[in-house]
Amino acid sequence: MINPWSSSQYFDYEKLIREFGIDKPDDYFDYFMFRRKLIFGQRGLDYMEYAIKNGMEFNAMTGLMPSGHMHLGNKLTIDQIIYFQSLGAEVYIAVADLESYATRGISFEKARKIAINEYIANYISMGLKPCKIYFQSENFDTQSLAFILSNETNMNELKAIYGLNDSSSMLHVNSPIIQAADVLHTQIRHMGGPKPTIVPVGVDQDPHIRLMRDLAKRMRIYSIKPDHGKISVFIKGSDNPEGYINNAMEELSANGYECTPNYEYRAIYIKNSTEEEKIKIDMILAHLESEFNDCTFIEPSATFQKLETGLKGGKMSSSVPDSLISLNDPPADATRKIKHAVTGGRQTVEEQRKLGGNPDICPVFELYKYHSNDDKYVSKVYEECTGGVRMCGACKSEAAENISKFLQNLAEKKDESLGKMDDYLIKRSS
Repeated sequence: MINPWSSSQYFDYEKLIREFGIDKPDDYFDYFMFRRKLIFGQRGLDYMEYAIKNGMEFNAMTGLMPSGHMHLGNKLTIDQIIYFQSLGAEVYIAVADLESYATRGISFEKARKIAINEYIANYISMGLKPCKIYFQSENFDTQSLAFILSNETNMNELKAIYGLNDSSSMLHVNSPIIQAADVLHTQIRHMGGPKPTIVPVGVDQDPHIRLMRDLAKRMRIYSIKPDHGKISVFIKGSDNPEGYINNAMEELSANGYECTPNYEYRAIYIKNSTEEEKIKIDMILAHLESEFNDCTFIEPSATFQKLETGLKGGKMSSSVPDSLISLNDPPADATRKIKHAVTGGRQTVEEQRKLGGNPDICPVFELYKYHSNDDKYVSKVYEECTGGVRMCGACKSEAAENISKFLQNLAEKKDESLGKMDDYLIKRSS
């Protein structure tokens, strides 16, 4: 079982793919995190590909916990968000101030300061364009949708997904529903209606992704399913199934599909369809359904990124400050941390020259692999390490220089970024 509240690190990604039904990404997206397999898994990414290929609108969604400093490990999610924004995504970012208040006792006022100064200013400095950033405590859409979604699940399901028991806190019950509402509310009618929505996460968040995808399906009236090589549509929970069947058939016929209704079984059989057209048909019916069902959602997609290793090995942890580099660290502090990091090097220089190092287990090499856009440069560092040409001391110095330049650039842009908040923060909804 994957526990999203655990502090443990996940390394056996192939096992996670096998046991939890996570799919591997294809080669559609030409982005360094995909090319280097830093994004090792996905759910529903074909919806994003379909939207991009067909010039359709889509969303990219993430959140931040305003409870401490943003570090390099957090940066990976925003890197993806910025990439998807460059492809045309409408970006939403939730500031989880309700959760930080409940779990860390952080006041809403303090959470706002942390979010703006420690996170959002860095996002803008990294290249995030104007988008929609909101605070959970101020967003009526999220709060009301969470209330609605809570009627679509029960304790038995939450126990099965999260390993909860009768003594679990109500926070652990409410938190997944709030997170689902954060993602799904971006598809309600006045936000533009149903759209494919990508949520980049670490694999520890997969339980939340599975739940919100199931909740999205449960809110739909039209259920689209592959059926013996073709597509069938079933009507759920309606007191007017014939009307919904006739509306769907009219819309599908207008899009070139030959349909046969089965009013007794509340179904539509699409004769000239294939399983590959599931997404197209789903999108057609989602937009039709949104005219009379404000909770019409397309199941959110997700990418799963490998967690960057802490400089001391294991997981980055704020309780071990030297295990991570904060984006607000002075370059001198970052340099010191990198130079004291563990490596995949040998015990002696002679062994390193003879046998080469092991960059696959080296947190310092990950500073190149996770934070450089230059594939040739990263490959060169890897080959020099394994070939015994590159020594750990020089490699640390080079990595420290690269990261220091990045941090210095962020620091120089911060005041300008803070002055742009009105282009990003959306006002309280009610």
